Amino acid sequence: MGQRNKHNCLNCGSAIAENYCPNCGQSTTIHRITFRETINDFFSSTFALEGPLLLTIKLLILNPGRLFREFIEGKRKTYYKPVAFFVVLTALYLIIRSASGFDPFHNQPQMKGRDVPERAMIFIEAGRFMVAHINHIMFFLVFAIGLSNKLFFYRKYNLAEYITTGFYISGIYILVGIAQILFSVYVFYISPQLNMVFLFAYLFYASFSFHKNTSFMAIVKYLLLSVFAIILYVVFGFSFSLLVVS
Repeated sequence: MGQRNKHNCLNCGSAIAENYCPNCGQSTTIHRITFRETINDFFSSTFALEGPLLLTIKLLILNPGRLFREFIEGKRKTYYKPVAFFVVLTALYLIIRSASGFDPFHNQPQMKGRDVPERAMIFIEAGRFMVAHINHIMFFLVFAIGLSNKLFFYRKYNLAEYITTGFYISGIYILVGIAQILFSVYVFYISPQLNMVFLFAYLFYASFSFHKNTSFMAIVKYLLLSVFAIILYVVFGFSFSLLVVS
């Protein structure tokens, strides 16, 4: 069951006396994020996209930890909902990639079946599928981030709450992918592999901002978390791609 906040709205700070804030409409009953809520958020986000997108992006750049903490602790009308954020940016990515004619395999040598063994060719095709269908693979990144956070900081939040941060972080990663496409098509080519470097750096930055622990061991955990999340993402994504092309 959720706990009722009896004094001030956690979203806007207004004084409250009823079940809903008279100023912004947020419920005064606050509960922990659950998988059920995340699934409901997914379906509702498909039809009703809510919240200030630019504010969410701004805070995810300047202070992602603050957004994560405030959303998890109950401030849920101020920011764009995590699943909606992920869905909108994924859709925008697909539209821009299609409209721009961007080729993710630009400048890469074309390997033909007779040039490599059949088994090796399957792995090459799986890698190409993973890059070409990144919109299907990105869900693995969301869960990889959630699982990695739970592994290294298991006491602070539950898995569903950590997966919420995964949707936000993955959304920023997609946004960088959009910028990379536009730059590559209209300015000069940037290798998509550089996006992975950004992902590592942003994971470390977001973890540092979120957990706010500056001890040496915490910093080591942030580094390990970032590496482990990327490894999980690649392993899950590549395994899925291998199953599809096999």
